[in-house]
Amino acid sequence: MTAFGGSGPMHGARIARKLHVPRVILPLAAGVISALGLLISPLSFEVVRSRRRGLESLTDDMFDGEFQPLIEEVSALLERSGVEKTSITLTRKLDMRYEGQGYEIEVPVPQSGRVKDIPNAFEAAYKTLFSSITLEERTEIVNWKVEGRGPQPSEGIRYRFKDVQTEGDALKGHRKAYFPEAGGYVDCPVYDRYRMRPGTRVKGPALVEERESTCVIGVDDSFEIDTHYNIIVDVQVAEDGS
Repeated sequence: MTAFGGSGPMHGARIARKLHVPRVILPLAAGVISALGLLISPLSFEVVRSRRRGLESLTDDMFDGEFQPLIEEVSALLERSGVEKTSITLTRKLDMRYEGQGYEIEVPVPQSGRVKDIPNAFEAAYKTLFSSITLEERTEIVNWKVEGRGPQPSEGIRYRFKDVQTEGDALKGHRKAYFPEAGGYVDCPVYDRYRMRPGTRVKGPALVEERESTCVIGVDDSFEIDTHYNIIVDVQVAEDGS
């Protein structure tokens, strides 16, 4: 289990124990990991238009014509956001269903882009979701989708843990913390995460503090700092399953 968000490292190990998950990863900067993901993800937009069309009367030219306005729109959005036209990657998708159904499934447009290949693509996607169930009904397109993506951001903006201190004791002190499994309050060691080096091992209970969160390590749990400064928690799961 990977626990993120400001409160994830506080509750991750306890939730993992209930789910019988033996190991939990507490990543760096867990409280801002969503913002970090936004920064290191490629810029993308998706445009969707609803237009019901049966396949039997659809030609290749008509098919491409339905997508063209969406391609132009998503490309313009990316170009206005600073993405070079030659760096844009376009993906065409369809929401399809059997006629009369009240829900659709997403179907990637076949690489050939030919209408004749769409039924097989639909059937493959349908079987992936519903095993071998297929119907004899006609199929129809409900929504037309185009996703445009820019290039992957450079390595230069990836997160670097620059706050690691090479000197000083990681142990900041002790304070009382409540652990139900210990029957009440425990005099608990408190560690400065920024002074904990790779290879460090600690037996719980323990608290590890950083700017965005506090990591809570249970009474019978232990953890190690890996080479990327993640906290890897080994969770003590009772043999009787409790």
